[in-house]
Amino acid sequence: METVTYQDPSLSTYDIYEFGNGEGTEVVITAGIHGVEQTAIYVARLFVKYFEDHGANGKVKIIPVCNQAAYFNRTRTSPYDQLDLNRIFPGDANGTQSMQLAHSIWQDTRGADYIIDLHCCGQHGSTYVMSLYSQFEHQSALVKLLGFPDVVHSGGARGQLFLEACEAGQQALLVELKGGQPDGMIDFDAADKCFKQLLNFFKYTGNIATTDIDKIVKAHPVRFHERMTTLKAEHHGLFVPYVNAGVHYEHGTILGKLNNENITAPFDCYIAAINYPRYCFSGERMVRIAKTKD
Repeated sequence: METVTYQDPSLSTYDIYEFGNGEGTEVVITAGIHGVEQTAIYVARLFVKYFEDHGANGKVKIIPVCNQAAYFNRTRTSPYDQLDLNRIFPGDANGTQSMQLAHSIWQDTRGADYIIDLHCCGQHGSTYVMSLYSQFEHQSALVKLLGFPDVVHSGGARGQLFLEACEAGQQALLVELKGGQPDGMIDFDAADKCFKQLLNFFKYTGNIATTDIDKIVKAHPVRFHERMTTLKAEHHGLFVPYVNAGVHYEHGTILGKLNNENITAPFDCYIAAINYPRYCFSGERMVRIAKTKD
């Protein structure tokens, strides 16, 4: 039998980069669970280069592209079995290709003190953290230390890596970054801000050497928000947005218009994503918002 490899890497592999001596805090960064979400992949690769140049304390593990098949297909799901990898953790060693992949990644992340799972929410979106802060007490402390300004409570869809890790007793969260869709675009500004924020977090965990003066030891102010709500078009019409993603607005603010009808904020909210001007059809999403907690 002859095995012919016509392109490297194999689509049934993933690369793990490990840094540090293993004595201390272990942090895992994952990205590329959805192949099209390339701002996340770019940030993960920035950290590979950073730790190659500077080294690390404790242990840092980085998987820049978890789902090679979806990455080369520029899709959210695998072309092998059409499964969404972030809905099937902890996977199954005897299942389909995606189920086996989930199982393998699950095993590789079991020892981590912290799991930071990087994703993208589209070019019309904004950067925020998905957390289970009201379900697990340590999550509130973790997101404050991480320091991203907006935290949205997860909708709780099972099978997500960060959610299942939390259920298993680990500290984990998901960072949504601007970019990814359409067609795997990278938002460099969002990537740069995320990289700098995570550098501070690595100082707190001790994985990056730092002096007592500049070490991050205090919680950052963040705004907590409830689960995401989607405002959908009730009929066909021209949608024109009036506001921007990543901004907070008060109850009653006009977010946009569908034909000549005002689309208003039903409560004080954070705009996670808002579509471009376009013709919307009945039932299509116009705005993704999260109610700000009192």
